Amino acid sequence: MIQAGYTYEPAWNEEIVIEPRKQRIVKKVVKKKANKRKKLLGKLGIGLFLYGIFLVGLCIQSASLGYQIIQLEKDISGLQTENDRIEYRIAQLTALPRIETVAQTELNMYKPDNSIKMAVSGQSNSSSQDSSQVATVDESLVLEDNEGGSLEKLYLSLMQLADNN
Repeated sequence: MIQAGYTYEPAWNEEIVIEPRKQRIVKKVVKKKANKRKKLLGKLGIGLFLYGIFLVGLCIQSASLGYQIIQLEKDISGLQTENDRIEYRIAQLTALPRIETVAQTELNMYKPDNSIKMAVSGQSNSSSQDSSQVATVDESLVLEDNEGGSLEKLYLSLMQLADNN
């Protein structure tokens, strides 16, 4: 073994002489020359890249808003169509001929005789008067009613009722 020949005990008796170095150590400092133009171009490139990303984001947002507008316009047209259908159905259900047939068939109502015209008022507040008053129509008004429409008949009846009170 090679290690057997070595001594590992400290040498106390030997003096260690440090000789001063005669050569001067020159440390070279390398300064990087800052290329201002390259730095400026790098920053400008990064700025243009970020600006491009920003513009692409705005274009995407405007396109998505356009799609939303088109979808909302479709929804509006569908709702308008549905609203028109509902109005048509309401017009069908509230038509006077239909109301007349429902009144005659389901509610067992009948048409009054055209020759009888009578208006009855409600109960009066005073105890001396009768509980109901009957107003008769002049012969001239009866002839006019047969010729006029139902609104005129109603108006004439209301006018006579107002005159009697």
